[in-house]
Amino acid sequence: MKLVYLYTNLNWYRLSLFKSIAGIMDVHIYILNGYEVGYDGIKYQPDYEGLNITFLSNEESRFSALCKILDREEFDGIVVPSMNDVFYLNLTTRLSHYYHKKGKTVLYFWEYWPMDAGKESAGKWAKQQLRHFYTRLNKSSIDYFITPSINTYSFYQRMNIPSEKLIRCYNVSEVEPCGGAPMQIRRDLGIPDDHKIILFFGRLEAYKGVAELIRCFNSLRNRKWHLLICGPGSEKVEKIASKNPNIHLTGSIEPEKRSLYYSAANLFVLANTYKGKIEPWGLTVNEAMAFSLPILVTNATGSAIDLVFSGINGYVVNAGRLEKELPFYIRKILSDEALEKELGENSRKIISSYTFDHMAEAFKVAVEKNMIG
Repeated sequence: MKLVYLYTNLNWYRLSLFKSIAGIMDVHIYILNGYEVGYDGIKYQPDYEGLNITFLSNEESRFSALCKILDREEFDGIVVPSMNDVFYLNLTTRLSHYYHKKGKTVLYFWEYWPMDAGKESAGKWAKQQLRHFYTRLNKSSIDYFITPSINTYSFYQRMNIPSEKLIRCYNVSEVEPCGGAPMQIRRDLGIPDDHKIILFFGRLEAYKGVAELIRCFNSLRNRKWHLLICGPGSEKVEKIASKNPNIHLTGSIEPEKRSLYYSAANLFVLANTYKGKIEPWGLTVNEAMAFSLPILVTNATGSAIDLVFSGINGYVVNAGRLEKELPFYIRKILSDEALEKELGENSRKIISSYTFDHMAEAFKVAVEKNMIG
């Protein structure tokens, strides 16, 4: 049984998924439109030793040229690319219909779910409607939709895609512990051991709510609490962050050093807004939970409904009331040592079942079901 997986770039957080799939079935991964690693601001060479990966140029990634390449090998199933721009709307549609007619099992994996009406701009609304049109157009030629979240599953149901074509899977990201002491991070940043750290990890884009998080943090006025912001784009908030010495901007962090920052923190916050788009999932939530951190996310975060249970391992904040609710819950957690510990321990228990092996199994099940059927 062989699977062809078409992917748009070689993100470090998907390498483990590819390796888990390769452990249970034959898989050939094609990275389309050139070589990208999906990580800004650092030099990063992903370790894909042992994987069957082919990098295709822009020309080779076009429909006709791509089909000529793929038709040279025998395979049972194909994962078509996510429809995240005009090029892939067209490519995925043509690939789905072409390989469905050839009797291959066509799989589609993406974390997409739409914003509610009224929350998006006119331009974003138009893009959403275009995606929805293509989803309906392709639902007969895609054999199985691999759905990593409740939000995605519900969206496909609203698209009238039959439940037997929807396969749930875990959405996973894991950070390997690395050598080094978390306390060194505190010392490098000048943060005393008895002070509390609120951690944000991610790209500093408007919809991530980093500016709002900074304003919320400033309103707390606690000299023993620190906000640690890790990720590319820190220049976007330097001006507002510079007014508070307890706000620390690190820029991009190498994947192999991420564990030190999670280990040094007391609380993880992902304050997504509805500014232009939603957070499809938020894999940093998985990562933070694995390091026993309490979690604060907004309802504009895809993983909120799957991973964060209010009062159990954190709280889900209303994105429309962010600057009122977020300071309340930060104060609630960091002012109560017992609650902080309990929420963190529950995070680790909840995320323990989210493994790449479980995630990979969904792809194998989909191909097998179609072969048996």
